[in-house]
Amino acid sequence: MTTTTTNAGTGVTRYLQVYTVIAQALAEGSIGAGQALPSEPALVREYGVSRTTVRRALARLAAEGSIVRRRGSGTFARGKVERFASARQLAPILDDLRSLASNTTVRMLAFKTTPTPDFLHREWPEFGDTVLMIRRVRYVKNEPVVLVTSYVPEEIGRQLTARRLGNDTVLVALEKLGYRGSSGEQETSAVAADPLAARHLESGIGAPVLHVRRLVRDSKERIIEYSNYLYRPDRYEVHAVIERGRSDGGRAGRRP
Repeated sequence: MTTTTTNAGTGVTRYLQVYTVIAQALAEGSIGAGQALPSEPALVREYGVSRTTVRRALARLAAEGSIVRRRGSGTFARGKVERFASARQLAPILDDLRSLASNTTVRMLAFKTTPTPDFLHREWPEFGDTVLMIRRVRYVKNEPVVLVTSYVPEEIGRQLTARRLGNDTVLVALEKLGYRGSSGEQETSAVAADPLAARHLESGIGAPVLHVRRLVRDSKERIIEYSNYLYRPDRYEVHAVIERGRSDGGRAGRRP
């Protein structure tokens, strides 16, 4: 396992930082099945934390079945098939909007017309006073991967029903209604899971999650959707490929 330092200034407790780094290494296979983890003293030195912090992180991994702690022998990665696919394996599934419905399942948490949240109204007054709010959890092989909260302007949202949405993404459902996304803005950051995200993503409160915010417009520059995505970082990753073209001065692409 490569040396990794924790960042005490992120607002996430140190044990969760240590837990997340080791969990990611286990999920990606950097620590193979049956392979021994570094000793507790080695982890203390590697991450610059206390022994209590390391033990708490290992205890959580053991409780989840990711590692086995053998008295007198050490700590080992579980020698069995992973409970869920690695982040890199899941990314192509989650990024292919049209195949998402057949490769994942969803649980509906909310589907209702509601006053437009203040943050949306301040940024984009064109949303109007009310929006359709849709909140769902998406699963791969019964494992929660992403909590999605979408807002659709009421004029468009009134044409959408929960049944018509089904297992599709909101963008795919809107396209079937004739509203095709043409341009968008997207921001990505890391945040600490609040109680809602922690409960539905089956992670701890304060655990790091990948926060993606996306606004989509149609060819007439009308907003058709704004969505907040909260991903478990051990089950999703962003992989960007940058290419410099000869004629256009450069082109950036995104590949799972």
